Amino acid sequence: MKSLKNNQTPKSTIFKYTIVVNAASFVEKLLFFILNIIIARYLSVEHFGQYSTALSYATFFSLMTDIGINVTLIRALNLEKEYEHEHFTNAFYLKSMLSITMYIIMAVSLLWTGYNRDVINLTLILGLVRIGNEFMRTYYAVDEAKQQFILPSVINSLYVLLFFLGVVAVILLHGNYYHICLIRLVVVYVFIAFLTVHVFKKVQFKFKKTLFITFIKNAIPFAIIAVLTNLTFRINAIIISLMLGTTQVGFFSNSMLFIDTLAIIPGNLGRILIPTLYSALEKKDISKFQFSFDVLSKYFGIVSFYIMLILFLYAENIVTIIFGHKYYDSAILLKIVAFSIPCIFNVASIILVGKDRQNILSKIMLFSTIVNIMANIALINIFEIKGAAAAVTITYTLIFLMSHYYLRKSEAIKMVPAFKKYITIGAIVTVTGLFFVFLTFKQVSCYASFVIITLLYGMLTMAFVIDRDDFRIVREMLGVKR
Repeated sequence: MKSLKNNQTPKSTIFKYTIVVNAASFVEKLLFFILNIIIARYLSVEHFGQYSTALSYATFFSLMTDIGINVTLIRALNLEKEYEHEHFTNAFYLKSMLSITMYIIMAVSLLWTGYNRDVINLTLILGLVRIGNEFMRTYYAVDEAKQQFILPSVINSLYVLLFFLGVVAVILLHGNYYHICLIRLVVVYVFIAFLTVHVFKKVQFKFKKTLFITFIKNAIPFAIIAVLTNLTFRINAIIISLMLGTTQVGFFSNSMLFIDTLAIIPGNLGRILIPTLYSALEKKDISKFQFSFDVLSKYFGIVSFYIMLILFLYAENIVTIIFGHKYYDSAILLKIVAFSIPCIFNVASIILVGKDRQNILSKIMLFSTIVNIMANIALINIFEIKGAAAAVTITYTLIFLMSHYYLRKSEAIKMVPAFKKYITIGAIVTVTGLFFVFLTFKQVSCYASFVIITLLYGMLTMAFVIDRDDFRIVREMLGVKR
């Protein structure tokens, strides 16, 4: 047993952590996905809209309490281990000040929203919940900085599981959305209490003004991207609630639930790949960036276009089966945001981070934020809730195109091979979609149609997109010898 431990390589350790982190992330996303479905089906359309509005509003302000603090803390704890206590103190004080400030701003801003008393009360409760979630992430950063990923992953999974069980208990006892929010509040602060004891066994408060100022300066680049990302992807629901009312937010949230859940795939892959790209950057191995771009573009394209196709073709069935017929109006929104799926699977943004081009990403996000807000206001005025869904697709498409344009222009990444694959996959989607029309005309059942469409897409992909190199790459990734 001892020899086995000594023979354990850093690569196997990294692989183990990758499995744990991704498994925990998958469990969290899956449980929250199911939770959202349960809550949507349990509450009335009006109450679910109010709950979704309150959660979106609270999330928007709570995310402003991070602004890169967690990333900066991890960076500082790795680069300046001798100041571990001081850097944790810096992060804790900064997080506390921002939390109090943003909660007050959120509470005061509610006076001008026109929301009813229930939405305001729910927002005040969920504001405490979401700030608690952000504190939990800061505590996790202390362990993650030391590559101790197991405990944070397990704790977060347990938190989601207990909240899930709490919601089930509320439903069984015929409670309302206040009880759901209060259950989450209690669970969050129970875990904060546990994490506080855990963390303060290892660190203590030590404050140095010079280190505090340096910490803030180091957080600024990460803060810009965090704030812009929050503005881009979290403000839509708030705009909808102010322009169309809270009920419409529920329909919009149901369609965006799929987008937010699916984003875990490229997000987690980026977390795995970026350290490798940083290593390639340090060694000036430019070929690895081109290879990663070509391979991931193909695989992301195959997966994302298929998901887009299924969500678009079967939106009505998916929405009514999962959420119930009362949310049928979410189907058209799902059809619209489905077109953003290939752009969410954005390889270029991963490569940009790997090339340490955060400044470029911040400029892209700034422009996209402005376009997103303007598109929401303009399109909602014309198309109502469908305009908000269109604004989502426009924004993701803009980020996709701008990040690819920059890679081509300034980083010498060749785009033609990848875009040829996109065109081929797009043609396959078109053919498959036309065949779906034929199946509908023949009145083939939904489930049989899904199987046929999936098989047809798979066969056409194998025939026109996949080649021998792909089998070799997959074997190498799995460590399988010929």
